Amino acid sequence: MSLLKFSELDIKRDIDDKYKAHIRENEKESLKEHIDLVYDYFLLLVDKNGLENHLDKLFVQSVDLLEDVKEKTEFGNFVKYLFAKAVYWHDMGKMNDNFQVDKMANEKFKNIELSEGSNHSPLGAYLFINHSLEELDVKKWDEDEIEIIESMVYLFGYFISKHHGSIYQSSEFEFSDDLEQFLNLFDIQINLIKVHKDENRVFSYIYDYIEENKDTLFLLSKSLFSLLIISDYYATAQFMNYGNQKELAYKDFGLIDKEFNDKVYNEFYIDKFDKDKKQKTFNQALKDIKTIEIDFKYLEEKSNKNLNILRNKLFLEVRENLKDNITKNLFYIEAPTGAGKTNLSLMSAVEILKEDSSINKIFYVFPFTTLITQTYDAIKDVLDLDNSEIVQLHSKAKYNDKNEIEKDGIYGDDKTNFLDNQFMNYPITMLSHVKFFNILTGVSKDDNYIFHRLANSIVIIDEIQTYSPSLWSSIVYLLDSFAEQFNIKFIVMSATLPKIGDILNEPNSKFIPLVSNKQEYFSNPNFGRRVDISTEKKTIKDSKDIYKRLLQESKSYQKLESNESNVVRTIIEFITKKGADEFYQEAVAKNKIFFDEIFILSGTILEPRRREIIDFLKENNDKNILLVTTQVVEAGVDIDMDIGFKEKSLIDSDEQLAGRINRNSSKAGNKLFLFEMENPKAKFVYKGDKRLGISSEYIETIEGKEEKKNVLETKDFDIYYNQVIAKIKESNDTPFIEGLDSYIDHIKNLRFSESHIKIIDMESVSVFVPWCDEAMRVWKEYGELVQNKELDFTNKNIKLQTLASEISKYTFSLAKYQGSGVERLGVYSKEEYGYLVLDREFLAYDGGFENGSIIYTYKNGLDTSVLKGENVGMFL
Repeated sequence: MSLLKFSELDIKRDIDDKYKAHIRENEKESLKEHIDLVYDYFLLLVDKNGLENHLDKLFVQSVDLLEDVKEKTEFGNFVKYLFAKAVYWHDMGKMNDNFQVDKMANEKFKNIELSEGSNHSPLGAYLFINHSLEELDVKKWDEDEIEIIESMVYLFGYFISKHHGSIYQSSEFEFSDDLEQFLNLFDIQINLIKVHKDENRVFSYIYDYIEENKDTLFLLSKSLFSLLIISDYYATAQFMNYGNQKELAYKDFGLIDKEFNDKVYNEFYIDKFDKDKKQKTFNQALKDIKTIEIDFKYLEEKSNKNLNILRNKLFLEVRENLKDNITKNLFYIEAPTGAGKTNLSLMSAVEILKEDSSINKIFYVFPFTTLITQTYDAIKDVLDLDNSEIVQLHSKAKYNDKNEIEKDGIYGDDKTNFLDNQFMNYPITMLSHVKFFNILTGVSKDDNYIFHRLANSIVIIDEIQTYSPSLWSSIVYLLDSFAEQFNIKFIVMSATLPKIGDILNEPNSKFIPLVSNKQEYFSNPNFGRRVDISTEKKTIKDSKDIYKRLLQESKSYQKLESNESNVVRTIIEFITKKGADEFYQEAVAKNKIFFDEIFILSGTILEPRRREIIDFLKENNDKNILLVTTQVVEAGVDIDMDIGFKEKSLIDSDEQLAGRINRNSSKAGNKLFLFEMENPKAKFVYKGDKRLGISSEYIETIEGKEEKKNVLETKDFDIYYNQVIAKIKESNDTPFIEGLDSYIDHIKNLRFSESHIKIIDMESVSVFVPWCDEAMRVWKEYGELVQNKELDFTNKNIKLQTLASEISKYTFSLAKYQGSGVERLGVYSKEEYGYLVLDREFLAYDGGFENGSIIYTYKNGLDTSVLKGENVGMFL
């Protein structure tokens, strides 16, 4: 069945020119001009993003209960009409006399007090609902059928009423049998609405198809809210920036086209196989790879040569599996640390773009800003991209200025560039997992502006195991739903990959593993034996005991015959900053000769110092070095160590640190020792995590004999994660426990707040450290800018975003929870512009923490003893 196109719908209406919508200096925009412009942007965004066919499927699903095809088409067209009409009518409430007088200074109106005041959104909802019910009155449909459409009228009216706010209230919107209670959401008295008979049953019938189409209304709702507010924003920005002009000012939304596809395909394969631009083509290089049909057992000798052969075999395997399943939407890339997951994911994206012309943007999603920055630099270099083609969006990233790039002799203007940054108008966007899931399920306007851009995209999600297992059920349900409804290609990748697709109770997971024989790679010594992990249970009483053992092992490695450099680089990781602090002080006090340098790297170390430490580790291979750290070092920190010690936590975390040791499989005798501290803090840090209590040990029967194995040694992470998945499924199937069914119920009943997946659901405090003159200069400039009342909105925000990356260099964050002791910092700081600013008298470049006179040093970070409470120092 085929529905009318949005462009074919009779939406636009005549509106008296006396009504005004916006004021720009001495110029006023008529309401008619604004509403028409909003709708024109709506049509353009739907077209450019390839949304119409996907929305049509949802319109049809919303009337799937009807059996007659003709009726389905008629109903589907009317629902589609209401959807488009909601966009067009969203500002009709500006015909309020009070709005015209108070907001528009419109001399054609007198200030007459109305019950709605000057707020236009509720009145707009009222006008939309009332007019739509009148249109529905003339239809010759059955009463039950009309109730479906009535529910859509009220639903779409709700988003009109919220288009200047958020859809966040947890209990405000459900399909209630109480119409009067529902209408109160709009601040509209029930006697103002022309309601149908049996008004208290208005939503009863809709329950029937909610059960069959659980996500239909949720996806329609999010799509409408996103398209409404983004179209309104573009139209308003056009008038405020350029005045009354008929032609659309914004037409380039940073979408992938054929030219971009061809460029990245050629650049990727030229860079990988033909860097010197010689005549060796990719096809020839592919033949070279195919000659590597060596059995895995002949690649077990540890060497750079064998490591590269393995990487090439893996590359070819992922490529062939992807091409065989190119029409599918859900993929796993499970590859060991050091195998080049970024390269594999980028190749997958390039191949998908080549085969599927409907895909028009790529999102890379990461848990840590360090991973975002590293991958951004790598992709920009490999594909030879400029600032108009790729962007990284996070607090530490510089403001992306497209104006640095000249295109066809024309430089972009600042105002367009600002919108492109705000709305991710780039072919490739690198962003955090927090930001991505806010876009997917968030409730604010800022979250929902981008929602419509998800359709027809590739989304690559890295390190999914960093999310709490309590979220996996909800995440996989949404990925499955969005992939099917909006043509999104999800690639989920990790070295320790939980098969989240198995959580859904279906005969076969819809996820396609792109590495068929992954255990052959993981167990190969070049990946799996780059470092020997000691899994014997050792409980350490205090820092003195662990330092003695660390020094002993470090000296042993230094003396190994295979260690030609005769130096050792040792790393030790603690779960908490407090643990790291105590050990660091012990190590500094006890070290007399052996270690040339001892560094501490934790969440309170500023970015410049962090960079200094990493650069020192890369550039100095002739010194004995000890690096004391917390879990900030586990992912995205490009270092190569020789010996490791780690306070045991989750298996993912233990494996991540192992990945920082002997990175290129070029050394021998490398070890990682796991230990537990007395009174361990892991149970607090990972409280509620379903991985707690899951053992990494298992029994394997080999030739009739039972042998004790450990996942960290065999790298068979499925054995571990199958237990976690089973635990999640058991919880989901247990009555009266919040699980997957509860989440689906939130989705189908449009409980937007409960549907919001919050990756980090903990309040934090940003602490600014003015330890040097440059930091003081940046802070002063920031304060002056915040207080500047003369700059226009766009220029002020551009400058604020430009300063944000500078501010982040001198900022760290602390988790704020009961017992964290963060409030104690108030004694040493003042609160300004949403930050805690430490007083300079308590800061130093180096030295110890004595008598509370110094609480922060540039080299050591924050003194955790200033935080009082039951769980002192539990931030990472």
